Amino acid sequence: GRLMAAAKNGDEEAMESLTIEDMDTYSMISQRVENEDVYSIVDSYFMPYGMECDLYNIMGEILECNKVQNVLTGDSIYEMRICCNDIEMDVCINENDLLGEPLRGRRFKGIVWLQGNVDFEY
Repeated sequence: GRLMAAAKNGDEEAMESLTIEDMDTYSMISQRVENEDVYSIVDSYFMPYGMECDLYNIMGEILECNKVQNVLTGDSIYEMRICCNDIEMDVCINENDLLGEPLRGRRFKGIVWLQGNVDFEY
């Protein structure tokens, strides 16, 4: 946090330190990925997906998971609370669109349409 703030204010030492940290991290990941699956290295991610600003490719831990019925279509829907990069979000997905069985403690990986409000006082 402090290094990033200092770098934003033009502190060249902070910028250099952050650059070295990034290079060290890149080197470590490059070495590990030769022998490990990338999902054993990365716990979660949150990346924009496509050209629009409302689609995101995410992976995070399932904190809560409930199976409910869509009263209009009769489809089974999973309502999940996901922790992704220390951000908790609710995700709903049709059971037919899932691979595997979502359970508390497992990870969810998918492309989501993100909508709603950010609660900064949470």
